[in-house]
Amino acid sequence: MARIAFVKVFTGLNLGVCQLSAELQRAGHDSLIIYFKDYFVAPQSESHRYCQSDLTGIWVAARAKEMNCNLFKPFTEREYALLIDTLREFRPDLIGFSLCTVPKKQVAEVTRRVKQAFDVPIIWGGSGPALEPEEALEHADMVCVGEGEEVIVELAERIDADAPLSDVHGVWSRGDGEVRKAAGRPLVNLDSIAFPDFEESRAVHINDDRRIRGVYPHNMGRQYYIMTQRGCPYSCSFCIESWYQDQHGKKESLRRRSVDLVIEELVLAKRKHGVKAVMFYDDVFTVNPRWLREFAPRYKAEVGLPFWCYTYPRTTRREDMLLLKDAGLASVTIGLQSGSEQVLREYNRPVDRELSIKAAQTIVDCGIVGFFDLMTRSEFETEETCRETFEFLLDFPQQMKTVGFYPMTLFPGYGYTEHVRERQASVTLSDRDYAYYHKLYLLTRTELPHRVKRAVGSLKVFRRFPKLIDPLLPKTLPFFYLDNGALDLDGGNLALTDEEGQETHVRLRDVEPTSLGTTGPRGGQAMGGSIGPM
Repeated sequence: MARIAFVKVFTGLNLGVCQLSAELQRAGHDSLIIYFKDYFVAPQSESHRYCQSDLTGIWVAARAKEMNCNLFKPFTEREYALLIDTLREFRPDLIGFSLCTVPKKQVAEVTRRVKQAFDVPIIWGGSGPALEPEEALEHADMVCVGEGEEVIVELAERIDADAPLSDVHGVWSRGDGEVRKAAGRPLVNLDSIAFPDFEESRAVHINDDRRIRGVYPHNMGRQYYIMTQRGCPYSCSFCIESWYQDQHGKKESLRRRSVDLVIEELVLAKRKHGVKAVMFYDDVFTVNPRWLREFAPRYKAEVGLPFWCYTYPRTTRREDMLLLKDAGLASVTIGLQSGSEQVLREYNRPVDRELSIKAAQTIVDCGIVGFFDLMTRSEFETEETCRETFEFLLDFPQQMKTVGFYPMTLFPGYGYTEHVRERQASVTLSDRDYAYYHKLYLLTRTELPHRVKRAVGSLKVFRRFPKLIDPLLPKTLPFFYLDNGALDLDGGNLALTDEEGQETHVRLRDVEPTSLGTTGPRGGQAMGGSIGPM
C-alpha cells in the first residue's frame, strides 16, 4: 500500500486533490490532503501591506472599488514546521502539489522546503504545470501533463512494486540533464472515476500558524462543489478549455457523467457531509437538454437542495430553465464578458448582443436569480467598445445582478495571450478611464430611470469627476451566487477549532471569494474545466 500526500497551496475549489485522493483510496492506497495557507481579500489600495501572487486577482467591487483576491500573509517558519511535521507523521512515499499558474512562485518555495526534509519523489500537476511543464520541472521531480486519475494510481502501484516511475504515461520527468517526455494518455471515461474524497479524517488545514485536523474545506462551508462534465462546447480564447481542445480535440474533450452517478454522489454527500447547497462548476451546465430532462426530476426527488450553475446565451432555453428551477435551481450565472461584439470576436466568442439580452430575460421571466460575468481591462477595448458595453448593459435586464467585474489576465499558453502578442496589443485606457466605465456599468444595475442613467453617461462632468457617480450606486454588491446559509456564516465569521482546542474565527473578508461562489469569468484556472492533472 503506497502512501501519497497532496499539498494544496491556497485553498480553492479543491476538486483536483480530492479526486486523486479518492482514486487512491479506491485502489487500496493511503492518502492525505493538506490545505496549506489561504488567500484573502482586501482593497487594492492596501495590497502593499500583504504578499500577493505574481498574477494578482483584481476584482472590481461595489462603487468600482478594486479589491485584490490573491493576497496572503507571509509563510512563517511555524507554518513550514507544521507542514513538515504533518508530512512526517504520515510518512509519504510520494508528495503531490496541485496548482494553477497563479501561485507557482509560492509553490516552488514550499516544494524546496519539502525537498530539504524528505527524500521522496515530488510531482506537480494542475493547469499551471500542464501549460508549462518544463518550467515546473525546475522545481518538481515529475509533472503530470494530462488528467491525473490513472496516473496517480499507476504511480502508487509502481511504488509498491519498487518499479521505475519515469516512464509512466502522462508524466514528464527530468533525469541525466534532460527532460523525459513519456507518452500521453487518452482522456478518461468520467463514469469510471471515483467520487471526490472529502473525508475529514484525511484532511489537514494549516494557516495563521495553526494546524486544524479533520476538516471539510472551510472555504466551502456546507456547499458541495461538483462537476458533471469536463470540456466545453465553445472555444473562447481566454479560457483554458480552448487549450485543452487544442491538445485533445473539441469533441473528444467534452464528456459528461451519467445522471445515475451524479445523483448517487450528491445523495452520499448530503448524507455524509450535511451539505445545504450544491454548486455545479461545469463550464456550461445547460448543454444537452436530454441529459437535463433526465437529471432534473431525479435531483428534485433524491437530492432536493438549492443549486447554482453556469449557463451560456446560446444554451439558455425557457423550457430548460423552468425544469431546472422546479428541481431546485436557485441562481444561475451567464457569461457576457463584454457588451461589444467587436471585442467578443477578439475573444473567439461571437455572441450577438440580442441573443444575450434574450437569454437574460428568459432567466428573469422564469423567476430565477440571475448573475452575469463581465471582463474588463482587455487589450482590445477602446473608448468606443466600453461605450458599447454601457449601452448594452442599459438594455440588459436590470434584474440581472453582478458580484463585480474581473480584468483580463494573460495566462501563458492561452490562445488569447498568443493573439495579443501577435497583434502587439496592449491596454490603452487609463485607470481613471476604467474607474469611470466601471461605475457606469454598475449604474445600469440600479433602479434609476433609464433617462437618468443615460444622462449620467453623457454628461462630461461625470467623466471628469467619476466619484460624483458614487451616491447613485449601492454601497455593496452581492457576495455570493447562492447564499442560503450553506456557508455557515454567523455574523460574517467562520468558526474553526484547531488541534489544541482553540477556536479561530475567519473574517468574511479573509475568505477567498472564488471559494464562496463568486468565481471569476471562465478564463480563470480554478479548475480549467478538468479535474485532471493533479
